[in-house]
Amino acid sequence: MKAVLPILLLLLISFSAAAQDPGGESAPSEANSLEEVRNMQSALLVVFKSRVLELQDRERAIIQDVLKADTEPKGRNLWVYNIIAGKLNKYIRKHKSLVPARVLSEADYVIYFNVVEFRRILYSYYPFGELFVIVKGSPEKLKPPRVVWRTKKMLSAEDAIGDLIKDLKILRGES
Repeated sequence: MKAVLPILLLLLISFSAAAQDPGGESAPSEANSLEEVRNMQSALLVVFKSRVLELQDRERAIIQDVLKADTEPKGRNLWVYNIIAGKLNKYIRKHKSLVPARVLSEADYVIYFNVVEFRRILYSYYPFGELFVIVKGSPEKLKPPRVVWRTKKMLSAEDAIGDLIKDLKILRGES
């Protein structure tokens, strides 16, 4: 009887923890879906360091920051922009399922890299940050702009865009 009690207690704790985990592994995958951009062709690349510190509604604050941002990168951000644009251009040339937009009004969605820091690794600097895919809103359908995909953690710019391209290829059935 004494051996059964700890096992029952352990099972009850694990079941209650699983039932109470609304923000577990399944929550980000539902919000992290590129399904909305499956048939969208035009994307605008934006790179800058966001000054958003708001934690309550961080995504909305980031969207507002991106919509107000200058789409022409400057300084170190130009270097980061070129790294990401190079990988995107390679994807565009190979699959032809994406068209670069020059201004926000031409874009169906925005690919935004938030530069968080520059790390020095083996005598070279690497930009690290978060990558977001933001679908523009539709006033006639009463849909606000929203983040549909983001990196799961802070990554180097090359790794972040690589993850996005990999997910786009899977979504669109490209190899």
